Amino acid sequence: MNTKYNYVFYNINEECYDPVFCPLEKLPFVKVFRRGLEGGKLMQKFFFLHWSARMNRAVKLPFKKIWYKKMLRVPFSDKKPCCYVFLGGKYLTQVSDMYAYIKRLNPENKAVVLCGDLIAKKNWDMEKIRRVCDDIITYDSGEAEKYSVGFMPWTMGYGAITPVTTPDEFDYDVYFLGFAKDRLEKIHSVYKSLSSRGVRTKFIICGTREEDRLEGEGLCYCDPIPYREHLEILGKSRCSLEILQGGSSAPTMRPLESYTYRRKLITNNTNPVYKELYDDSNLWVFADAEDISIEFATSPIDYSGFDTNKENAPIKLIELLEERLG
Repeated sequence: MNTKYNYVFYNINEECYDPVFCPLEKLPFVKVFRRGLEGGKLMQKFFFLHWSARMNRAVKLPFKKIWYKKMLRVPFSDKKPCCYVFLGGKYLTQVSDMYAYIKRLNPENKAVVLCGDLIAKKNWDMEKIRRVCDDIITYDSGEAEKYSVGFMPWTMGYGAITPVTTPDEFDYDVYFLGFAKDRLEKIHSVYKSLSSRGVRTKFIICGTREEDRLEGEGLCYCDPIPYREHLEILGKSRCSLEILQGGSSAPTMRPLESYTYRRKLITNNTNPVYKELYDDSNLWVFADAEDISIEFATSPIDYSGFDTNKENAPIKLIELLEERLG
């Protein structure tokens, strides 16, 4: 692929982003930083403390520009301008002068904020954010319209982390993983409905108080599990369950994972992107827990309903950036 820019991605520090960025970082025009820079353990520790949101909450620590050269002078084999992409706006939105430094390196350089969570949760002054970047992109189509920013649904490399399998027998019929957030009542409602009707469930719920928990087979309250372990459980499951948090209209990673790893999807999201991606035999959209079909949840997967040409490969993120930045 011939690109106008070289690409540098920052703050890619969670395993759930590996299916997106592991394929991308193999490209000669892409570099991915899990934090903000490379270096020894002591340097990493000082860097982390200096930029820590917790440390800067009480007192905004000065002199962060001492890191700019190490962070932003990234070597590539050619002299193309760089597009610096900051996941969640980390680093770029914490200071007022990093954007100017990026432009001093090369006036054609670009800086982009890529939102991996809802913008509404950040309490950003959007006009201030726009002044320190060239573009803002979110995975949520509703927020893209609300805030007049770019939209890009999550991408995923086929089998980038664990192998794709197509078994006939499964340990679980329906699998859910997620933080409770504001949807615990919905999660519990679906669990009780399915388990009471004989469906084999695996529900892993994070971030719940002791007093809010239920007891039941296939129900687990715990800290977040490693992403690879999550994908291994998905491989043992017939259906993946997506339940949206309040205020979100966008597909989460679950439908993308389900499609990539050839599993059925059960979701309460009516976003039309699902109809474009999934064959009806592998998609069930519900409003209430009792609407979920037990026949759907327990019947064989129609593997012929998955079309490789429909997959949202990670390179599409680069294609979108090339198009938007001109």
